[in-house]
Amino acid sequence: MHPGRRDASRPLLLGAAVGLAATLLAARTALPADLTGPCFDLRGRVVEPLSPPIPLVPGHDHHVFGTYPSGVSWAAGRAVLDVPIESVLARLLDHRNVKDMTRTTLQTTVLDRPGYIAFHLVDVVVTLRVLFLKLTVPWTEAWGYALVEGVPQAPRRVVVSYQKVAGTGHIERQCGSYVLQARDDGTTDLSLYEEVKADRRSAEDTRNMHRGILVNLRRPPTLADIPRK
Repeated sequence: MHPGRRDASRPLLLGAAVGLAATLLAARTALPADLTGPCFDLRGRVVEPLSPPIPLVPGHDHHVFGTYPSGVSWAAGRAVLDVPIESVLARLLDHRNVKDMTRTTLQTTVLDRPGYIAFHLVDVVVTLRVLFLKLTVPWTEAWGYALVEGVPQAPRRVVVSYQKVAGTGHIERQCGSYVLQARDDGTTDLSLYEEVKADRRSAEDTRNMHRGILVNLRRPPTLADIPRK
C-alpha cells in the first residue's frame, strides 16, 4: 500500500467511527422513555447512570440531543475537565453551578441516607415573565451522590443521580445523571445526561444547559467551591 494513501485513510476511518457512534446513539430515539414512574429508586443506592455515557471524543466536548417518540427530550454530554475530581464534586454539591441563577432561587436540605456520601433535597423556584405577567414555578429535586470507587477523601468514581420529586405540573418529568471518573493525570472525565418533559423546554435547551454547566465546573478553584451546609 502506498504510504501516502495509508495516511490519507486515517481521517476517513475516524470519520466513519464517529459516524457509527452517532448512528448508534441516534437509534436511542426509537426507544420510548417510561413515564409511568420515577427514573430512580433513590431509597436504595444508585450506582449506574440513567443512560450509558456517550463516547469520549479526544480534543473537544461531545454533546448530542434528541426527543423520544413519547415526547420526552434528552441531552447527553461528555468532556474532560482540567480539574481534579474533588473540585468537580464540590461544585456539583453546590446547586448554583447547575442552575440559571439569574432567575432561580434555591434552598437545599442535607439529609443522611445510607449508601450515599451526600443526599440533598433541593427546593427550586424559577421566576418567569410571560407578557406582562410574573410567574413563579416551584418544584423539588432529590439528589443522591454515590461513591463507586475510592474513598471519600480520595474519590475515583462518583455517580450523581437526580430527579424531580414534587412540585409544578409544568414539569412532567425531569431526571438525570452525572458520572465523575478521576483520570491518572489529575483531570476528570465527566458524563452528563438529562431527560425532561416540560413546557417550553426543548432537547436543545438541555444541551445548552450542559454547556453552561461545563463552564461553571471548569472555573479555577476558589473558596466559593466549598459547599454550603
